[in-house]
Amino acid sequence: MYVRINSSSINNYALNKLNENSTLLLSSLSRISSGKKITTGADDPAGLAQISKLKNQNIRIDSAINNNQNLLSFLYTQDSLLEKAVKASKRLSELSVLYNDITKNKDDKNNYKLEYDAILQSVQELSEKKYNGVSLFSGESIQPITDENGNIRELTGINLKEAFKTNWGLNFNGVDDYGDIPNLTIDSSKYTIELKLGENTSGTAIGLMDSVSWTNHFLIDTNYNNNISVWMAEGEVLDRNAINDEYSLSITADSSNGINTVLKAYQNGDYIATNTSASSIINNLHTNHDWTIGQDWDKNTRSDYFSGTIHEIRIWDDMRTDEELSENFDKRLSGNEENLIGYWDFDSLSPRVDKSKNSNDIILNGTSWIDSTSNEAAGPSSFSRIENNLGQLRAIVGSRIAATKRDINMLLENKRNLSSAISTIEDVDLATEATNHAKNKILQMSGIQALDISNIISENILKLIYHLAVLIYLQSS
Repeated sequence: MYVRINSSSINNYALNKLNENSTLLLSSLSRISSGKKITTGADDPAGLAQISKLKNQNIRIDSAINNNQNLLSFLYTQDSLLEKAVKASKRLSELSVLYNDITKNKDDKNNYKLEYDAILQSVQELSEKKYNGVSLFSGESIQPITDENGNIRELTGINLKEAFKTNWGLNFNGVDDYGDIPNLTIDSSKYTIELKLGENTSGTAIGLMDSVSWTNHFLIDTNYNNNISVWMAEGEVLDRNAINDEYSLSITADSSNGINTVLKAYQNGDYIATNTSASSIINNLHTNHDWTIGQDWDKNTRSDYFSGTIHEIRIWDDMRTDEELSENFDKRLSGNEENLIGYWDFDSLSPRVDKSKNSNDIILNGTSWIDSTSNEAAGPSSFSRIENNLGQLRAIVGSRIAATKRDINMLLENKRNLSSAISTIEDVDLATEATNHAKNKILQMSGIQALDISNIISENILKLIYHLAVLIYLQSS
């Protein structure tokens, strides 16, 4: 019988197995403690690359969900304000009927008018609302990103101001319709006249003439030889191509040097032309005719009648700045603005009334008060159109809310699917890994015990040999 003492091949094999099982045990322990199947790049390089790509996609999905949730808040805000606009429209419609009740006295009608104007002002404020600095009703399109790939959905703008437009105005027949503004006086060397005009207008919109010299102190013709023209004492002093669309025309005048007058023209708040008149001031003399709208004078005979619709007239005894004209040409005024000396809003319940502090009401002759959109008489019927407009806007916003919710739900579903895929690749199966851990622990302990027993046997044999050698030596001596 042969006894091998500490054979290197057997012990090395056992030692290698022990190291291998110890390494597997450490890896198993690392996976159990981290909950991850892949704890180092060496565990699964391809899987690690795939996880990185899927996680990046998940991050983009989170951003897209956040974008859509912000869009949803934006749309909910729009819908809430549109609901207020609908209520305002209903009350305005009611007031427009009550105002025409023949049993109501002047004070009653004035109270209705005050409430009507206040509601219109509140609607204007609604139309200017912003969400985190972004206009809710500017009418400009928005392009929200709908998914993680950067796809966009273009949403046309919601224009509340346009939808709520009654578009009432004084219509002049171009034959014998006109209006006089008694007692209007401009004493300042700087002044501004603003007109909001309908489509295809022609003739004298507003003017002031001396009844002795028969010279124009100031006159605006909206289509004289195909030009918008401003006339003063020496004749035509400023012109610009006539416009057929509805627009706002503003003329500023500065005669502060006492020698001449610098005139500037603006269309819809934008500067378009300038020129200088030799006339220095508007002379408000007792020899003047009253300021008139819708006609000029041929000596003592009314002439050059205006054809078309005027929606608004504003007169200031100061020179409005570019910024003031640009920001306010399409806004309703309260009538209490500084330097406003005449304000006639024909798009209101009381078209003749001067809403400025001067109360210079217009005396009308033959004009008709119409809704320019429908070419029908102005009044309650216009609100049916407005309510239809607002209903359409709410339907548009409602459909966008529904679509955005669907986008969010789809993104959430994609996120769940991606998270499941990532988990399959990355997350450890604890039951399997616990079994592996137990197995590797047993194998490690067995290896340690085997090597320990092998070392004990080898040590005992060596001791026995040592004692035999000692005994033989003693006997031989």
